Amino acid sequence: MIAVALQKKLTALFLNSCFLMPMILITLVVTISPTVSAENECNVPANNDWDVSQRTNQYEVGMWNGWDGEQQANLEWPVQDDFSIDLTVQNDSATAISMILTTGKSYTFCFEFIGDPESPPSNGAKGDIYLMTDGNWDFYQTNYDVRTEDWLEVIGFLPVEYRDMATWMPFRDVHSYEKVTIGHFSVAIDAVSSSWFSGSQTEYYLVFDNWDNNRNTDQSAAGGVLNVELLVDVEDRLVLPKFTAYILVAILPLSCLIVPIIINSKYNSYGLDNSDVEDKEIIPLLQEQD
Repeated sequence: MIAVALQKKLTALFLNSCFLMPMILITLVVTISPTVSAENECNVPANNDWDVSQRTNQYEVGMWNGWDGEQQANLEWPVQDDFSIDLTVQNDSATAISMILTTGKSYTFCFEFIGDPESPPSNGAKGDIYLMTDGNWDFYQTNYDVRTEDWLEVIGFLPVEYRDMATWMPFRDVHSYEKVTIGHFSVAIDAVSSSWFSGSQTEYYLVFDNWDNNRNTDQSAAGGVLNVELLVDVEDRLVLPKFTAYILVAILPLSCLIVPIIINSKYNSYGLDNSDVEDKEIIPLLQEQD
């Protein structure tokens, strides 16, 4: 009898776990995963303790090979430590810093546009910030080279799902910060992608825009030189294994299939166990006496 009671308790515990497991897993993921949001602030020391030039490159739009026509070095290692850097953005131009972002890290970018005292901007110290992949950076440079063409005006009226076929798009379609003076945002990479031809990791470009690009919502040229103070705060981020997503998606429908089968099996098994049935007693036949 004790074994039967224990079996019933284990069965009930298993059935309840099947129903509660999705909620428990979701709660666990939300609890232990750090929040990556634009409300984080950078806490970066004033002086860098590593050589930033080893893991970042700087570009000026319209100059395909980097500063002063010099070929930039190929980046091989991702950015894993905090750093700060000062940039200059010429009027009617853009400056970008490229780097490799990796999984397991959360990157917070804090930036501020400051007007250059020798060439102060006539339209205010405002500009646009875009985070994009290397393929979109190529489109962005092409957009700059043909910025006087009329056909670029049509792109703004195309549906969103077709725009990336004709022009550049910010990373995940959301990392664009326009008409700003100061701000910050965060990003985390879920998977590391590689180039099909070279096998190198994807470079991400943080672009500081000081010209009137093809987006209808961007800031026009500032009318002067903009200086940029950039702080990059790098923090460790917990990355859950990929199979947890499959578990969260599959466990609920599987529970809806398995639980009724178990219940039906247990219901049909009741009454089939004759081990506790006592042996039948033979009732003596009463015969009439004459």
